Amino acid sequence: MEESAAMEAKLTETLLNMAVPQDGSENPDSDEESTETILQEYKLWRKNCTYMYAFVCETALNWPSLSIQMVKSGTFINKTKDSKFAAVRNLLLTTYSSGEEEKEYLKIGSIQLPKSLTESMNMTAEELETVDSRLKISKKYEQAVEINKTRLHPENHLINATINANGDVHVYHLDEKMSLVKDYPLLHHKKNGFGLCWDPVNHNRLLSSSEDGSVALWDYTESTSPLRVFTDHDGYVNDVRFAFEDGIFGSVGEDQRFVLRDLKNDKVLINQTFKETSFNSLTFSPFNKHLVAFGGDNSTIYIYDIRQMDTCLHVLTGHIKSITNIEWDPFHPHIIASSSLDRRVILWDLTKIGEEQTAEEVEDGVPELVMMHGGHTGGVNDFCFSPEIEWCIASCSDDNIVHIWQPKRDIVDPKDLVIDDSLVE
Repeated sequence: MEESAAMEAKLTETLLNMAVPQDGSENPDSDEESTETILQEYKLWRKNCTYMYAFVCETALNWPSLSIQMVKSGTFINKTKDSKFAAVRNLLLTTYSSGEEEKEYLKIGSIQLPKSLTESMNMTAEELETVDSRLKISKKYEQAVEINKTRLHPENHLINATINANGDVHVYHLDEKMSLVKDYPLLHHKKNGFGLCWDPVNHNRLLSSSEDGSVALWDYTESTSPLRVFTDHDGYVNDVRFAFEDGIFGSVGEDQRFVLRDLKNDKVLINQTFKETSFNSLTFSPFNKHLVAFGGDNSTIYIYDIRQMDTCLHVLTGHIKSITNIEWDPFHPHIIASSSLDRRVILWDLTKIGEEQTAEEVEDGVPELVMMHGGHTGGVNDFCFSPEIEWCIASCSDDNIVHIWQPKRDIVDPKDLVIDDSLVE
C-alpha cells in the first residue's frame, strides 16, 4: 500500500509538471484530459490489476525514456543475482530531460522477475512477495543529445545501435560487465533521427531514417559511411524496417507514402501514397512474408498484403490518438501490439476478426481487441515484446514510468496458429 501511495504521489507531481509549462506560457494541450481524470483512471487500473495480469510492475524514473528494449538472459553479469524465486533480466532505456539537464544517457536497467514468468514455476503469493521487481539502473553511458530509438543486434545482445536527435547513429559494443568496448559512430543524417532497424538476415547491416527525408543503409563492420542513401520520401521518414526476406525493406513518412525496396535487385517494388493518414510505424510479419501492418497518425492500424496494396485487408480501431509503435508478437503469428499517445498499449488477435459480439462486448471494443494495457498516465513512447518470455511486454511513457507486464493467459487465450496464405488471399 505504501509503495502504491508513493507511486501515485510521484505520478501526480509528474502530471502537474507536464500540465504547466515551465516558461509560464499557455499550455497548447489545455484541451487534453485533466490530471484528475487521468489519476482516476490510473486508480481504477491499479484496482483491477489482480484480475488482468499474471505479473505487472512499474518504476518511476527521473526522466522519460523514449525507447525501450528487453535483453536476453545471460547477456550481462549482474551484481544482483538470481535467487530461488527470482531471475534477473536487463532492459535498455534512454533519457529525455527536455533540455533541463546537461547530460543525456543510454542506460541499462536490471530487474528481478518471478520465476513463474521465466520458468513457468508455480509460486505462492508469499513467494511472489520475496521478488523485488523494482527496476534499478545498473549502468549509464553519457550522450551528447537524447536518443530517440535504441535497438539490439538480432544475434549478439552485447551490440546495440542508437539514433539520436542530431540524426547520428551509434553502434556500441559492450562486454559482459556492461563496460563500453567500442563505439562506431555512423554519421550521415542532418536532422532528428527516428527509424532504426537491424537486418534479420545479414546481421551486420542496419537501416536508419530521419527528418532530413533520407534512409541510410549501413554495414558498420565495413565503413562508418552509408553503403547507400535513399531519398524516396518528401519530408520526414518516421520509420524504416527490414522484412524477413533477404534484402527487402519498407519505409513510411509524413508524405503519407509507403515505399518497399529490394536491395538485391536494386529496385522499388511499391511506392504508394495513402489518402487516410501518414504513418508513424510499420512492422512486417515474421511468420508470413506477405503481411505488413502500419500505425497511423490518425490512431488507426492498417493491415495489408504487399501483393495487393490496392485493398486494405483489415483496419484495427481502438486507439484514440496517434500510434507511436507497432510490433508483431515474436511467438504468436496472430498477435499484433500497438502503442499510442492515448496512454494505451493494445494487444490485437487477428483470428478474432469478424467474430460475433453481444451488445455488452461491443461496448468493450472490436472483437480483435483482446487486451488494453491502461496503466500509463502519459503517452506511450515505445514498447517491446520480451525475446524469450511469452506475452511479457515492457513499455515506457511520457510520465517517466516504465512498466513490465504479462497478461493472464485466460485473457489473451493464445492460439498458436500459423497465418498462411489462404487467410490473406
